[in-house]
Amino acid sequence: MSTALLLAVAFGLPTAVAYAAVAVVRWRRWAAARRPALAAEPIERLTADLRRLHAEVDRTETAVRLPAKNLRCRAVRAAYVDALSAACRRFDVPPPTGSPGASVPVTEIYRVEAALRGHGIDVRGASAR
Repeated sequence: MSTALLLAVAFGLPTAVAYAAVAVVRWRRWAAARRPALAAEPIERLTADLRRLHAEVDRTETAVRLPAKNLRCRAVRAAYVDALSAACRRFDVPPPTGSPGASVPVTEIYRVEAALRGHGIDVRGASAR
């Protein structure tokens, strides 16, 4: 091969790769913008999940001789806090907060439950009345 051809490839190849990378990024952004937004979860389903998880928290915390009870309680409570946070985002209520690396205090959970009750979401369900 000639020296001129080698120089053209040496200078042209990195430029072509950079243009291809930019084109791929732009195409992905364009495709993401055209994708329809996910519909919000129906309020009835959100309420049912909250009630189910609240009942599961109560069952797990009051269970006797449950293997790995501490781990199960933390896992179920974390799932409940996630569901509460989703409901908070839906109704513009401040979500439950806790210190980093620790679980959310029960007082925060009660505060969020009361705020959601003000919006018509009763997590304790009809059986707790």
